[in-house]
Amino acid sequence: MPMKLYTLAYHTFVEVVRQPIYNVLLWAAALWLALFNPALAAYSLDIGSDIKIAKDVGMSTLMLVGLLMSVFAASGVISREIETRSILTVISKPVSRSVFILGKYLGVGAAVLVAYYFLCVVMFVTFRQGIFEMAADKWDGPVLTFGLLAIGISLVAAAFANYVYGWNFPATLLAWVVPLSSFALLLTLCVSKEWAVQTPATDWEKLNLGEMSKALLMVFCGVMLLNAFAIALATRLSQTMTLMACSAVFLIGLLSDYYFGRHVGSQMIYDLAYQIVPNFQFHWLGDALSQDLQISQRQVGLVAAYSGMYALAVLALGVSLFQTREID
Repeated sequence: MPMKLYTLAYHTFVEVVRQPIYNVLLWAAALWLALFNPALAAYSLDIGSDIKIAKDVGMSTLMLVGLLMSVFAASGVISREIETRSILTVISKPVSRSVFILGKYLGVGAAVLVAYYFLCVVMFVTFRQGIFEMAADKWDGPVLTFGLLAIGISLVAAAFANYVYGWNFPATLLAWVVPLSSFALLLTLCVSKEWAVQTPATDWEKLNLGEMSKALLMVFCGVMLLNAFAIALATRLSQTMTLMACSAVFLIGLLSDYYFGRHVGSQMIYDLAYQIVPNFQFHWLGDALSQDLQISQRQVGLVAAYSGMYALAVLALGVSLFQTREID
């Protein structure tokens, strides 16, 4: 079973990173975080608040992109396989339907994790560049140099591998740009804007990237919970209906405290709804970041445990739905 699960998850991961919609969402989000988000945040009327707006918009972008990636990837690897009957070649190995669902979830989750990590790196580099609050502000030399080098080398390597060996260009580009952008971020943190050598902790603490990392980790837990919903619903619904259903779950989860939480204890129906509906407010720490509050590791652990247990329950529901799905 572990080998079957690993093989299924690996092939699902490869299939997802080669999907055009996956790469369109990835690079559109990267472009938004690197260029348009800082430009939008620069219109703040309060000096010093621009970076806080950029953080809120960046976290919102990662949550939205994670939702769209999960839905389109889950629909592509499950709904399309059911419609084209290609799933029969997997089920007849034999591979149990529970292993199939779990393998698809892990494969899609791994692909979303890679994209999420890369977008976090892009956002961190953007924070180091800062927001142009005044006309006198200048571009960050190390950010431009190391960032453009990472992208340029990745493009050349991916183009060469595609032309000579016939490798998939988007997947190869992703395989190069993720480690190179990480190295570029490390080099950027080690060099000041004036090209003076410094410790990485200098800008890490100055930009409060430690607390930002905790907040982004909690957002990713929410993304993986949405991924579980997408996998479960894709066993019964089409791509469009899966997107609509996951969006509804996400919106209701964001409003859970407002609609259900404030009525807890008054009526049983509100108590039941508050317990059943996933509360995505647990994953959003934008207010804490804007007020420079410290996020405890215990809180991160509790949110991760909540998301993990809820995701397992949703996947169990997905397995039960898939057990009675006719695919012959």
